Amino acid sequence: MREVLDTLDNLGIDWFVTGSEAAACYGVLRQSFDTDVIIDLQPSGFDRLARALPGYAIASPIEFDDFAMASVISTQTAAKVDLIMRRPSRYATRTMARRRRCDHRELGEIWVSSLEDLIVAKLVWSEGISELQQRDCAQLLRLNADRVDWPYL
Repeated sequence: MREVLDTLDNLGIDWFVTGSEAAACYGVLRQSFDTDVIIDLQPSGFDRLARALPGYAIASPIEFDDFAMASVISTQTAAKVDLIMRRPSRYATRTMARRRRCDHRELGEIWVSSLEDLIVAKLVWSEGISELQQRDCAQLLRLNADRVDWPYL
């Protein structure tokens, strides 16, 4: 996993972790089977990244309306990373600019989604109806109430 993040840095690709692994940096711990990483890369440039990751099983990007996603799985550990490539937009630019540094318990120093963008992403991803995502958001807000940028949220 760390190797994927370091490869992104070495290639000059901006990124941040989101989802459950990012929530851990804000005090919400939950088992996750993969790591979600937003990357500032368009699907047309994905081959360059794939070539830089020997020792990984890599699925080609699948394109959706607002984003594309590719999975990267370590052939040594079976650790899975979902690389999410969003279409250029003001929101995508803003979330990348708002990312924060975090000393993650397993990954070391990483970029993570801002607290507010993480909450929005969890609600959007689940279309606001997942009890699990709602619970994560409630915990994120409760544990971090004193540092939430309420006007932004």
